[in-house]
Amino acid sequence: MHFSILDSEESKNIAVVHKTNQGYSGKDLWKLKQERPELFGVAPAAQNGKPAPPGFEQLREMPGWMYHKDKALYFQRESGLLYCRDSSTNELYELHQGEDYSGTLTVRGDAATVAAKGQASRNVIINDLHRAASSMKLDFSHHDSPAAMFAVYDATGCSNDQAEAAAKGLHMQLLPRLASYRDRWQNDRLEGALAEAIEHLRTEIAPESGIALAVALLLGGRLTMAATGGAVCMIFGQVGQSDGNVDNLEVVGSETTEPRTHCAVLEDSHLGALLTVNSVRSSGLSAARMRALARSHTMGDRPRAGCVSLLEEAQKAGAQPPLVAAAVRFSWSRNQTVKKQRTDPSNLTKVRCRHLLLRYVGCQAPLGDRRKKPTRSSGDAELQILRILPEVAHGGAAAFTKKCKELSECDTAMKSGDLAGDLGWLDKDPAKNRKVPAAVVRAAFLLAVGQVSDLVSSERGIHLILRTA
Repeated sequence: MHFSILDSEESKNIAVVHKTNQGYSGKDLWKLKQERPELFGVAPAAQNGKPAPPGFEQLREMPGWMYHKDKALYFQRESGLLYCRDSSTNELYELHQGEDYSGTLTVRGDAATVAAKGQASRNVIINDLHRAASSMKLDFSHHDSPAAMFAVYDATGCSNDQAEAAAKGLHMQLLPRLASYRDRWQNDRLEGALAEAIEHLRTEIAPESGIALAVALLLGGRLTMAATGGAVCMIFGQVGQSDGNVDNLEVVGSETTEPRTHCAVLEDSHLGALLTVNSVRSSGLSAARMRALARSHTMGDRPRAGCVSLLEEAQKAGAQPPLVAAAVRFSWSRNQTVKKQRTDPSNLTKVRCRHLLLRYVGCQAPLGDRRKKPTRSSGDAELQILRILPEVAHGGAAAFTKKCKELSECDTAMKSGDLAGDLGWLDKDPAKNRKVPAAVVRAAFLLAVGQVSDLVSSERGIHLILRTA
């Protein structure tokens, strides 16, 4: 007589099921599944009848609770709710799900710089913090949308390496802090996290001198601002609102290394935000004038042009490079459906556009190009396009054609009539447009038909784009 010995875990489970199944008919296996779900690889059902989310395991030390190790989440069987543990207090709190306000508010920022010999201030524009957090494998779902961060870093008084390290390091310090607490964040907690990230960055990079910077953190309908070293972050409203409270919101960094912070609740009267450094603020330009310069172009969805305009006037007033400024555009609508269908790249597969190109020293020339090498700097190219921008933006296709034929340094300018500057149909995937810089493709997909773009920088030069279809 031979006996089989059950050694494997699988065999033991089979034996247990066989023993436990005694007294059940085949049609009654559902009873066994409810009483002993672990035998079937199914998580126990909550008392309210809802199954536990996948990946949760029973906690012996906490009856009625389950835990997901990878997500660090607790599931309460009675309520069916998810909880997190506060690392500072060791207490459980309910997991918060962020609200999506992107149907009401959309945001886009850009920046401009003026370098000095051997020195360049920095800027960081992160238009989607949820995507940035995901790339760092951080859970950001408890924060509202849209979520973005804009920052400028002053190279005056520090080395290029320190300014570069600050630009690369602040969001790396900030995002893990924002991801660590998954309840709804109060204003003071946001201010504290931003100040803490700046302080930690200072101790790592420049513990004695500090780093002069201005930061704007957007989470849903709230903008948390911080500044150090004389830099400034300010909110501005529509034209004609400079006498009200809208244009009075600003955070100016003290001369010490300690950051000043403020969390503001945005309203639809807010048009945008401006960030710049002490050299610009101390040039003699008033806060009202700085707002007006940024507003003049930002209201037309051209924040970079607003920054170029501000830095040009600051230099005329005596500001010395290195300089940097960033501008942010808040677009408000109660019904963004039509606009999203028109401008959201996910809803478009192809667009057609024309462009005007000015080349600068160091930019790439197409193979076989026999044009005279440019002698202007990238900054000079930006200023030249800035001066024709009002005429082109308000003059329609005819004005664009005229300036394209007069100034553009691309062979497409030689095309006849309204095809001057035509780039043809562009695919949403930049890789499929081998002859067109990726920056131009991305900018084209943000435009409505008939709209003129912001200043666009690529390896070929500075572009101005008109979407035609």
